[in-house]
Amino acid sequence: MTAAAAWRLDHAVVVVEALAPAVEAWRAAGFTLTPGGRHDALPTENALVVFADGAYVELLAFRDAATAADLGALAAGPRWQRHLQGLSAVARRFLPRLVGPAGVADAALTGRPLARFAAEARRRGVALAGPVPMARERPDGVRLAWELVLPAAPHVPFFIEDRTPRTLRVPADGPARTHRNGARGIAAVRVRVPDVAAAALEMAALFDTAPAALPDGRALVAAGSATFVIEAGEPAGPCGVDLAGVAALPAAFEAAGVRGASPRE
Repeated sequence: MTAAAAWRLDHAVVVVEALAPAVEAWRAAGFTLTPGGRHDALPTENALVVFADGAYVELLAFRDAATAADLGALAAGPRWQRHLQGLSAVARRFLPRLVGPAGVADAALTGRPLARFAAEARRRGVALAGPVPMARERPDGVRLAWELVLPAAPHVPFFIEDRTPRTLRVPADGPARTHRNGARGIAAVRVRVPDVAAAALEMAALFDTAPAALPDGRALVAAGSATFVIEAGEPAGPCGVDLAGVAALPAAFEAAGVRGASPRE
């Protein structure tokens, strides 16, 4: 297997306003939810929707409404960018997404040693941070550790490598990966950019592949077994996921960028 082919989608990030009601809404839509935990580097908590293909959707929220309100107010003012510059690379990546609209906000790839990948990318002129150590504690007290590489460009996915076994972070058993609505994986991540051709070429070069133009003006970029659909729009960044095995989802899911990839019957 080549280095480029080793990439696979680890997860997509869906920002939600509050975790508990989001978990209930996803459960009501036929998904099986796995408890996540609280992050060390951010004031956030999460829950997972794990699929048979090994990828998952991460529901990500601020831990409390007061933090969300305070940061939302700061983001609406003139000091936000200056505030971000004084924070960690992790905070600079995720806080703007967390204070923005709810919905699909990011995506992560895994499959290669990140220290080597980051060094190679920097030699090619790619601006990025990391590897950055991260951790969280599961509700049962188990500590998880991993590293992230965080590209400066908001439309490029970030990268993750586990330092504790991935099976501790992402359940490998059947029940956690089985969903009443038939969902079985993430078929594609949709990415919004101002310039489709430029972004597709940039991402394809990073993944050592070639983009494919679509008749409707969008482009496909493969990163190993992961598929990214590049479409025109702003703000730049991941904006949607297509889920394999499920057709119709409630309107609130579609509005958040989560839709079925299977044909409607």
